[in-house]
Amino acid sequence: MDISRLNTGLVLGILVFALAGCGYRAPMYKTVVREDPARFTEVEEAYRPLTALICSDTGMPPTTGNALSILPDSPQKFDLLLEDLRSAEESVYLDFYRICPDTIGTRVTDILKDKAAAGMDVRMVVDKGALTKKDRQTLLALKDDSIRVYLYYKPLWLQDHVWPAQGMHRDHRKIALIDGRTAHTGGRNIQDKYLEWRDADIRIAGPALADLGRVIQLNQQIQQPEPPALKIPQEPACFTVDDSTASRFTYRDKTVQVIPDDPRDKLLPTRNCFEWAITHAQRYFYFYNPYTPPPASMIRALKEAAMRGVDVRWIVPANNDVKPAKWVGESLYKPYLKAGLRIFEWQGNVMHAKEFISDDYLLAIGSANMDNLSFFLDQEVEVLIYDKEVASDARDLFLEDQQNRCQEIKLEEIRHWNVFRKLRNVLARFFFGAIT
Repeated sequence: MDISRLNTGLVLGILVFALAGCGYRAPMYKTVVREDPARFTEVEEAYRPLTALICSDTGMPPTTGNALSILPDSPQKFDLLLEDLRSAEESVYLDFYRICPDTIGTRVTDILKDKAAAGMDVRMVVDKGALTKKDRQTLLALKDDSIRVYLYYKPLWLQDHVWPAQGMHRDHRKIALIDGRTAHTGGRNIQDKYLEWRDADIRIAGPALADLGRVIQLNQQIQQPEPPALKIPQEPACFTVDDSTASRFTYRDKTVQVIPDDPRDKLLPTRNCFEWAITHAQRYFYFYNPYTPPPASMIRALKEAAMRGVDVRWIVPANNDVKPAKWVGESLYKPYLKAGLRIFEWQGNVMHAKEFISDDYLLAIGSANMDNLSFFLDQEVEVLIYDKEVASDARDLFLEDQQNRCQEIKLEEIRHWNVFRKLRNVLARFFFGAIT
């Protein structure tokens, strides 16, 4: 048998299967809204249909009385995470796309070892395909220290089996839950390079943690049919946490809705949330997003919003850690700019934030990029905040970033790109966009 021909055929087969299997360009799923919007009185009336839509998709209504800290600064994020882990008294649960045993990862796992040795319930779920073989072995060795380690790997397509590191259907979430009283979630993995990148995370204390606990518990059930129940307080009194985080963006008594997303349920709550926010924006829709392309319906929604007079702005990294994502993003510049969107490229280190702000009321922070992988194929989690104060502060930070850290891209500049750059972007959109 000619092995070279076999390998070539296998590669072509995988490519054809991927291109044929990723035709996610259908209209947005029409969720059957089973919830009465009028019952969500903690949310402004105009946004109750969104609340009911998400609740129908996820079974998770909004919660009030949450203390929040928005963490755009990476060193502060990791300092707080390490502080919260050290203060754990009963349990630590991590659900991350990647935990690397580098400097910051080792500091985290050393704390986990100490907590497990003290008899606490310590568990982690990490995406298997996101780790090198050596890193997997290092994390699995933590089982010897009484830490429950789950490597998430649930392949659904041929590509997932043959090429796990580049496969779909991944656990892309980032959640740390400590004592059922404090949680961190957002875009950062536990890895040294995130200390240098700009990202967006949120620290929460309050009743929303029960929903984040449900997300972690359900993910562990995928790995183990009947994992032990998480140690999470259920009484409201247990959520009265003295959250005195020294941060520019710290708030109390806020309304939060957790949005978990799993490709197997086909309900697409994250995509539904993003598209609802875009199509219902009245004044502005600002978003940070490093990776593209979004589904065709969202591209259309963004352009239509700009054409009806909504101020739509996108901050995208000039230096992307995934080069094809940069090229695909550039392929969207011209149609976006012609429709009236404004595009700003983040200068310097990688901008990795996944966040949108709309009309001084909605703020979404989480692990989901505005791309087909996040909306259709990967496990994600978002935190949606309904609040004027929080959204207004996030808007001001966006505008500061736009002015001080970004360079605006103009249509005239696009027209002067050389033919090779334009061709590269078109090809990247065809190949990379098709399989993501």
